Amino acid sequence: MNRHRLGLPTVIPVRWSLRRPFVTALGRKTSTDNVLIRLPLSGGGSGMGEASSSLAMPEQTGSRMASALRRLGRRFRGRDVRDLQRLVEEAWATEGDWPTAVSAFEVALWDAYAQAETIPFSELWGGVCQEMETVLSLSAVSPAEVGQRARLAARSGWRFLKLKLNGQEPFAVNRDRLRAVRRAAPRARVLLDPNQSYGPDGLEELLLAAKSDGIEIELIEEPFPKGKAAAYHEAKERRLGPLLGDETIQNISDARRFSNGGLVCGPNIKIAKSGLSRSRAILDVFDRTLKGRALFMIGCMAESSLGLTAAVHFALGLGVFHYADLDSDLILSPTGVRGGYVRQGPWLRLPKKTVPGLGICF
Repeated sequence: MNRHRLGLPTVIPVRWSLRRPFVTALGRKTSTDNVLIRLPLSGGGSGMGEASSSLAMPEQTGSRMASALRRLGRRFRGRDVRDLQRLVEEAWATEGDWPTAVSAFEVALWDAYAQAETIPFSELWGGVCQEMETVLSLSAVSPAEVGQRARLAARSGWRFLKLKLNGQEPFAVNRDRLRAVRRAAPRARVLLDPNQSYGPDGLEELLLAAKSDGIEIELIEEPFPKGKAAAYHEAKERRLGPLLGDETIQNISDARRFSNGGLVCGPNIKIAKSGLSRSRAILDVFDRTLKGRALFMIGCMAESSLGLTAAVHFALGLGVFHYADLDSDLILSPTGVRGGYVRQGPWLRLPKKTVPGLGICF
């Protein structure tokens, strides 16, 4: 009997509540519709994955993600999990319109494979690191509330703060948000995430104001509308940056287009957006094109500890990321998902006792 055959998965739609509203230039969330998948093997054990919805990808609804996962489960029933790369390529080819679902299915495949081969998930990617420090994202709420959250974060040991901005709001509001962060957390390293809401003129105005206020901006993520290469060309000519691509960098083609000429200095990799194999390939494109000078971030959508575990293990396994924005477990109300990693404030670590696969309990 082949113990590596895939069984029919269990697909579990869930609605996770947020501890407080999450606000960006793209909208406001008080809950997230996600989908969990448990993919069994004929020899015992099962791989787990999680598809997450996102303000940046509104078409990826819970029902659509669940339908795509069920179709993938039926298509691959009885296949050998050791044929991993072919399975992943076929999944993207058939259900690529639903990347969050394919990504969840791919994570479940890798988890099942790691369990079958008795390999910890992080070691599939190299097993380079055991811990990493993470960024804390601050919603685009009122400047006063931004200041309160920044002060609490600084007192709790957070050194990296990523401030959400909304370029469609009055200029003064965003400048006051920046000033509030600097007053509340003067030693924090500040990253900006305008979520596609600026043009080059608006971004330049903001950066000049920040410089005038004595505020150093370390990195700017996805400032312009998704995929607008002309805006990135203009920003490069004006020396606005460094800029990081998020929604703009979803696949290898995007990576080649925006790494050529250094339109962005690197990608924000999200497993829920690009999966595991594609994410690794995107990193390789930037590394080759920018000759080792790329900046890499790994981020998240609104995953529970299940989806976040895959990102943590992937990042620690590779050991190449300069920034980790993995804080969705702090945004969600308790979900009942346990295991996979240990959080201590801004630090994420692998468990002392390693187990095959992700080590998730749900």
